[in-house]
Amino acid sequence: MSVDLQQSLTELQQLFDAPGGSKDEVTKRLTKLKLELASSGLYFAPPTANTQDLVAARSILELGSFHSLRQGNLKSYAQYNFALQPFYSNLDSILPPSPNRPITLGLHLLALLSEGLLTEFHTLLETLKVDALNDVFVKLPVDLERWLMEGAYNKVYRAKDRVPREEFGFLLERLMGTVRGQIAATIETSYASLPLASAATLLFYKSGDPSQLTEYTFQRGWSFSPATHTFTFPKSAKPDIALAAVQPSESSTATIDAMKGKGVNKGVPMRTMVGPALKLAQQLEAIV
Repeated sequence: MSVDLQQSLTELQQLFDAPGGSKDEVTKRLTKLKLELASSGLYFAPPTANTQDLVAARSILELGSFHSLRQGNLKSYAQYNFALQPFYSNLDSILPPSPNRPITLGLHLLALLSEGLLTEFHTLLETLKVDALNDVFVKLPVDLERWLMEGAYNKVYRAKDRVPREEFGFLLERLMGTVRGQIAATIETSYASLPLASAATLLFYKSGDPSQLTEYTFQRGWSFSPATHTFTFPKSAKPDIALAAVQPSESSTATIDAMKGKGVNKGVPMRTMVGPALKLAQQLEAIV
């Protein structure tokens, strides 16, 4: 079976790497290969299987995890990532190291961070050696977690310029969505109104193109006055909305193993995290 599986892996890799290639075709190939791996038992990383087959199966699952994130499919990513763990943890003494391991490790950390699963995030970090922590793919989520704890949201936002691969960009944008939810919730409980320019700055939207900001604030129920260019907030906003804003949605709950985090601010006072941002808002309001 080794020859056939290796050939399938080669064809899948070519499809995955092809510029402008068909993502639907990659999805079809992955679905077929996953069924073949399951029927042969290779999907479950049996230590008695042929080594070459296990290496090929691991590579197929890694490509599956990458493709899922490029498609924005977190549920599929979680399934592939879960299937990969036995290959990494149980077969490390049998299989040669995977060249993709630093990438999948960094993505796993960033996925946990984007879901606010800080306990799981730190537990995984504690299992890593120093050289792994210095890898560019791992260092990004480690830096992001530190900046979140410092409330340095501008650094989190600018991290989009240093994403090492396309898949990281998707998870980083998801993390920024959580950050925006925290900031917006704090704004709602701290201000009666806020100028458009101040809101754009605080929520990391471009003031010159307010379309994304307008869509975001509409979803949160903010009211906008064209005459004063000012937002006002729902009267129902409560102080505890800050926590509600970062609870994983029902759809995301099914994606990353056991979803039980409270958000990236777990254990950190909300006002402390966004203090610098609120000061900036006050300065902007004074200017306006």
